[in-house]
Amino acid sequence: MKGRGIHRLPLIGIAFFALFCGLADEAWAAVESEQPSVRLTVKTSPNAAFASTLIVDSEQWADAVAEGVPEKTDYAPISDTYLTIGDKIYSVDPSYRLYDQENARSIQLNGEMKQKLIGHVLALKSQHYGRLLTWEEAKQVITMKAMFTVLDLETGMRFEVQRRAGSTHADVQPLTKRDTDIMKRIYEGKWSWRRRAILVVKDGQTIAASMHGMPHGGDGIPDNDFNGHFCIHFLGSSTHKTGSIDPDHQTMVHKAAGQLLHYVQHASPTDVAELFFIAINQRDPEIMTAIFPYRNQEQLKRLKQEAAGIIAIRSVSDYAETDSSDLLAIDLPARAVIYRDGFRKMEKSLVFQLRRSSVLQGWTIEDVENGL
Repeated sequence: MKGRGIHRLPLIGIAFFALFCGLADEAWAAVESEQPSVRLTVKTSPNAAFASTLIVDSEQWADAVAEGVPEKTDYAPISDTYLTIGDKIYSVDPSYRLYDQENARSIQLNGEMKQKLIGHVLALKSQHYGRLLTWEEAKQVITMKAMFTVLDLETGMRFEVQRRAGSTHADVQPLTKRDTDIMKRIYEGKWSWRRRAILVVKDGQTIAASMHGMPHGGDGIPDNDFNGHFCIHFLGSSTHKTGSIDPDHQTMVHKAAGQLLHYVQHASPTDVAELFFIAINQRDPEIMTAIFPYRNQEQLKRLKQEAAGIIAIRSVSDYAETDSSDLLAIDLPARAVIYRDGFRKMEKSLVFQLRRSSVLQGWTIEDVENGL
């Protein structure tokens, strides 16, 4: 993996990777042509610099798309996977349909090619994302004083750290001044408590995790320009002071495992509302996108624009307990304290309009009454 820009495996590397996954014919065709025009890409967000790419057979996939069953739709799916044929980019939705934004249509591939697509996507995602290990499992890999690599899933930047302390999560420090500089560049030059989805890479293992970017507490590595330590959380890890699980970190851990949509789909209505606040506080538009039904929903676009001017938002709601197991629609009142740059804090009443198409589907936000 490369530390910056789009992550692409060398052609010969793809051939061996594909051979291992049973994709040899397509991979060797790519090697022989040396100028493949079809590729499958996985990245955490449309604008992420870090991406994993697999080159596939151009003629076979171009034909498969041409022979697929099209259906008119205006709804862009929420996806982290893209199939590129020449200059044409198709989003791959969770049901493995292709979405053609230019022509506002979805395409259902025929059975055999759909199965190939599923195999390709699963293999590529397992390469791109980290394993979802509990803290008890993860700390057996990153033992005390262990050195390992942190890779930021949005920028692709990576730096080296050492675990210095921490019993309920990992307290770590950058090894050198250069590592500190890279970490600070990930946070756009300013230390921040914002959580970020990361990969922890150690001894051939890649683990899904979340970090913040604020030096605090004790310092143990001299001459690294980092005054203190920062925290890395894993599945089920908790804070030191309260012993509670930080929902912002846990959301990022699932994102780093490629399971953000799965995490959202199993959230309760109140949890979805809390994810709305998490998305704003962590400056993560992809979390915001995940709790809405479509990427191009008008209400989502408007709320992202409004959220861009918010420094912080805090929920002060006392949600009433409601059995939502048999419901398809809920209007959930909430109160929030909002902080904007140059303005006094304000308290605002919101109403989350939550909907789902069946009791087997996850809750999504149709709209937020009163806006931000």
